[in-house]
Amino acid sequence: MPIYAPSLPPRPALDQGLPPALVIARFDFRRLRRQKLGMFFGFAYAGSLLFLCLWIYFRYNLNASQSLSSLKELADQVQPQGPDFQAWLLTMSGWLTTLLWFQVAFVGGGLVARDTLYRIRPLIYAHPVRPLDYLAAKGLFAAGLPFLIQLPFLLLPWAMSVAIAGSHGPVWATAPLYLIPAALIISLLMGAITLGASSMASTPKAGFGWVLGIVLGMSALSAIAGRILSEPAWNAINPLALSLAWPKLLCGVPDPDIGWIPVVTGTLFHLMLWTFIAARRTLPSEATL
Repeated sequence: MPIYAPSLPPRPALDQGLPPALVIARFDFRRLRRQKLGMFFGFAYAGSLLFLCLWIYFRYNLNASQSLSSLKELADQVQPQGPDFQAWLLTMSGWLTTLLWFQVAFVGGGLVARDTLYRIRPLIYAHPVRPLDYLAAKGLFAAGLPFLIQLPFLLLPWAMSVAIAGSHGPVWATAPLYLIPAALIISLLMGAITLGASSMASTPKAGFGWVLGIVLGMSALSAIAGRILSEPAWNAINPLALSLAWPKLLCGVPDPDIGWIPVVTGTLFHLMLWTFIAARRTLPSEATL
């Protein structure tokens, strides 16, 4: 007698089904949906998005009504329709970016650390899963989550502005051409730092502390170096400052806080450093430690 039910389907071949990286990433996304803290972040993002859409509609009414010209002048002084306003859609003066960093740190801090704590990686590598598959799956989640969250903040206001005012609305008709690449770069930066920090931690709570420690530590270091050397380019080592700088640079804000060369150099430095650390810490030889 077989020890399994005869009605069970045969085991699929290795070349069938989803790639291992997508299977592991799908598991992480499903686990995120079951976390209760996600409701808190969901309400915060929904409230911010509602405020953003109402502000776009308010600005359209100011543009359309001649009787509200005085209010329009006041609104233009507070938030003019220009490169600064387009970059503001993605960062909301730092509020959205800071909240996103906090969520990525809380959720992504346990991406690799949880597998380390419960000795899961040896079981994963016992299957036909390469270290590159494992790293790609964790990186897809760490970078995909902030990118998916940022998309509504740039697409919904843009679609609303184009629908009610065409190319003369508060949001440029070409804004997605600048903001989507900025959101992608910010997401890759968040994903790389989160993945590298989580790979160095032994527990999810420690991973959360690692991510916040890297961001806050780099922020303090850049502030000290910039004040001592009187050079604002040192802010390029601050991940939070880089997240705020990319939308401004791509939207063409005049006189940005950090120039192109420091921002590109700092971003590449973080991407390569933390990806290298994550790749080394997720090797099969490290899985048994």
